Amino acid sequence: MQIATTHRSTDFDGLACLIAATLVYPDTVPVLPEAVHPNVRAFLSLHKDLFEFRRVEDIDLSAVKRLIVVDTDQWDRLDRMKALKKNPDLRIDLWDHHNNHCDLNPDWRCREPIGANITLMVRALKEKAISLTPIQATLFLCGLYENTGSLIFPSTTVEDVYAAAYLLEQNADLNIVRA
Repeated sequence: MQIATTHRSTDFDGLACLIAATLVYPDTVPVLPEAVHPNVRAFLSLHKDLFEFRRVEDIDLSAVKRLIVVDTDQWDRLDRMKALKKNPDLRIDLWDHHNNHCDLNPDWRCREPIGANITLMVRALKEKAISLTPIQATLFLCGLYENTGSLIFPSTTVEDVYAAAYLLEQNADLNIVRA
């Protein structure tokens, strides 16, 4: 079994990357932390039928062979995943844009200083020619805009801007993004 997860107090970038991980890694079970930001909770309550998540309690952690971690590089920021730390056969793939000391010891990583983590995931989706639904593109743009201040934060890169343009090409809905 392979699962994907993100940090506690999940923001839009973390949520977007969690969904993107299920596209990059088919047959991945997305595990949403219990604590999410209020704006993320409101989005999910409106679109609950479009996204399917599992809770940690619903997963047999002893059956997990691969853990895909998005938007964090710290065990302490993961929601109730410490039991996996003791599994010597666990493969960890990391997608992160932070410049912290990583304590996950990943087997594979995509880690670059960039405005939004979803930008890294959008790059992979484009390379694999994976089409997005309008709601996926919209969610991904919410994550990108949240982490880049709608593309005006100093950490915003040219690639973030290109990713935003691509998401608009994929029919992201700016009316939902600005709500």
